[in-house]
Amino acid sequence: MKVNLWLGRPPHAHGDGAEDIPFLDVHLPAPERAGGAAMLLLPGGAYTFLSDKSGIQYAEWLAEAGIAGIVVHFRLGSAGYRHPAVLADAWRALDLTLHHAGAWGIDPTRIGVIGTSAGGHLAAMMLAGVTGPGDERRETRPGLGVLCYPVISLSDPLAHHETRGNFLGEQADDKEAQARFSGELLVDDSTPPCFLWHTLDDPEVSAGNTLAYARVLHERGLPYELHLYQEGPHALGLARGTGLHWTDDCLRWLRGHGY
Repeated sequence: MKVNLWLGRPPHAHGDGAEDIPFLDVHLPAPERAGGAAMLLLPGGAYTFLSDKSGIQYAEWLAEAGIAGIVVHFRLGSAGYRHPAVLADAWRALDLTLHHAGAWGIDPTRIGVIGTSAGGHLAAMMLAGVTGPGDERRETRPGLGVLCYPVISLSDPLAHHETRGNFLGEQADDKEAQARFSGELLVDDSTPPCFLWHTLDDPEVSAGNTLAYARVLHERGLPYELHLYQEGPHALGLARGTGLHWTDDCLRWLRGHGY
């Protein structure tokens, strides 16, 4: 089910083409499987494209498990969109899901987010309540977060430069802007529970991103579960057929949180 994120012209729109119209791709579980929980899915792709591996494939996996999978087709840096447009799309996805919760059979208190690679960066912004470049924080956030080989920091040496460039645009080399949107610096006491995983030899996004985020969660005494796998390339998605069973651990963790 496709649902446009915005009624009429989206904020910060550059045009009226397909790349200018963000939307949700909603995958609801069969009624006999539905448990009432939902996960917003923010796919990887360095803010250049949206990967089906961490979008529709995740949604189908979740729906089979009785959890609604809602793929967020947010606007991209490759089409000239930076913050705040990208952040606006992510927050609109949560608000629209809350609005349709009754019709979609979703419990509004059980809506989480899964962010993968660059989508993990966007998810970290949501978990911190970040809505723009200022210090304001939003109170209504996802109930929990799953971060899959995420880009967390936009500051060197951990930054993934393509992701940073697409998100910050002309501010990509501005160290203050980098810090304002680095997830490890934005964790606060309201950050929801997190499940994190990464492979240690990921050649694209350093596992140091995940370690930095987990370290701050640990120092603040916030609930999280961390899985570091010794080997595996970037963009594993569900990792089926690899012997790496993060989905089993993640589903157990989600169930433990009532999802």
